[in-house]
Amino acid sequence: MIKILKIFRIIESVLGILIIIATSVLYFMDIISGGASGIISTVGMGIFIHANNLSEKDNKTE
Repeated sequence: MIKILKIFRIIESVLGILIIIATSVLYFMDIISGGASGIISTVGMGIFIHANNLSEKDNKTE
């Protein structure tokens, strides 16, 4: 069970980073506007921070 949670956290971290990178690329290619880029980047940062917080809690309990 713990290995599944660690894998989920890794996937969540990678997903957050990919969202941030993708929005930057799409913004500079003029595919999405600045407002949409900001909103999507905020979602990506939220996902990444959530995964980081879960990892820190897991490290404290072990």
